[in-house]
Order: sequence, then C-alpha cells, then structure tokens
Amino acid sequence: MFFQCYSLTSLDVSNFDTRNVTDMWGMFFNCNILTSLDLSNFDTQNVTDMRYMFTSCVNLATIYASDKFVTTACSEDGKMFSDCKKLVGAVPYDPNRIGKEMANYTTGYFTYKAASGIDAVSTTDNIAAEYYDVNGRRLNAPQKGINIVKRGNITTKVLVK
Repeated sequence: MFFQCYSLTSLDVSNFDTRNVTDMWGMFFNCNILTSLDLSNFDTQNVTDMRYMFTSCVNLATIYASDKFVTTACSEDGKMFSDCKKLVGAVPYDPNRIGKEMANYTTGYFTYKAASGIDAVSTTDNIAAEYYDVNGRRLNAPQKGINIVKRGNITTKVLVK
C-alpha cells in the first residue's frame, strides 16, 4: 500500500478499517523517512501475511499499537522488521529478532497507545447526569473535549471525542 514511498514523512491511518484485511505484505516497506507510525486502530486478527511489513524503514523509531494488533492468524512474517535499526518499543531493535514475535508492546518493538477519549457517556442507573465545561459552566449535553460530569455525589472528568 505504501510500498517504497521514499518521501513519505507522515501518515494518518487512524480511519483505516483493517478488521477484514488478510495481507499486509510490504505495507510500509522502505518508507525510509518515516520516524513514527500510529497503528493503534489497526485490528489485525485476520492478517495471515505480514512479511516485509516494516522492512527498511531505517528511520522508524516508534510504532504505536494497541491490544487490537495481534499476530495469532499470521503464518508469514519473514523479515517483518528487517533493517529497522532505530526502532525502540519495549525493547531496542535487534537484527536477529525481526519476526512477528516482536509485534507487541510488552516484549517487542511497539509502544502502547491507549484510547485518547470516549465516544459517548451512558449509565444504567436512574441518576441524571449534569455536564459542565472546564470553566464550570453548565452544559445541556457533553461537548467535544474535556467535560466535568456530575452524577449524584460523584464527579468525574471525561474526554469526549
């Protein structure tokens, strides 16, 4: 997809729906100017081929990922991280460890990225919620950004996307 995009300096793939993708062969191969990738929305549960996915991304230092990036279905992972010399996640790059086992944020080359907010506020109790902006002004409904939500005697700060 972005195979040999030599001049690519940044990339926004946050809206990619990868739930049904099976082949990511060479997806970012030789994107040698990229320094970081945010794949935190990638759902790779059906991907069977990840060969050369990040190969020769020589300036790539950070790959953000979440729990949705899994390699359980992947049977082809040859040289997945080959020549990613600057890549550091939970561990620094090791040229002898370039397969799918390194595609995680606990013992591999990825960096964990948690969700940055919530899409909606809901409740199962009957206590009405009161919404306020950060300056204490009452709102009719949650707004994008930081909201103060008061429900009974419990007050929380919530980020709404």
